[in-house]
Amino acid sequence: MDQPGLQLLISLIAVLPLLAFWLWMFQDMINNDYLPNNSAAPLMWPPSSKYNWMLAFIFLNIFAAAFYFVYEYRKRH
Repeated sequence: MDQPGLQLLISLIAVLPLLAFWLWMFQDMINNDYLPNNSAAPLMWPPSSKYNWMLAFIFLNIFAAAFYFVYEYRKRH
């Protein structure tokens, strides 16, 4: 008995919280006035500018959001 509705529901339950967390951290990073906007800085880890964080968010997705939460967000709140 195949239940595609149940599979979809389980997938959404797994994916939606991760997507919401990623969007929350991305929005916070964009609005973070403590991060410099220097895009000429070389790529380094951990990222030091909004440009470098944005690249990390695009390429590393949820892992970059978790890293941002640990290294930037928790320091300010």
